[in-house]
Amino acid sequence: MTRDRIETRRSRRESLAVLTVLTLVWGAYGALAPAPARAEAPASLPPREVRAWQTGLLRTDRLQHTSLAFTLGLGIGAVTRDPWAAFGGVGALALGKEVADRHRTGFDPVDLAAGLIGAGAGALVTSNWRP
Repeated sequence: MTRDRIETRRSRRESLAVLTVLTLVWGAYGALAPAPARAEAPASLPPREVRAWQTGLLRTDRLQHTSLAFTLGLGIGAVTRDPWAAFGGVGALALGKEVADRHRTGFDPVDLAAGLIGAGAGALVTSNWRP
């Protein structure tokens, strides 16, 4: 094996290790933060048409999760040329973000799924790149 390939593999492992440590620290910070007081539910719900875009899969918050995860996946994929690193790195960040949110807005599995969809799309594009 050439020296360049060995150094590339080592730097890849070091980058993933740093990313994992940062994600764990971020998650621990969110777990230790005090929980804010919960707001009371409104007396009446908005009309069904309004609720559909406020709570559905195409809610702006979830689109932001997907687009940020896709962009980060492309970035990690461009650096490593490894689709699994792109998916795993962004998946870890998405999970860490939701763990950190569990005391503030609550753990939202649909937000996590939106992040994983974006990570998967970034990994898919990464797997089709040619060197």
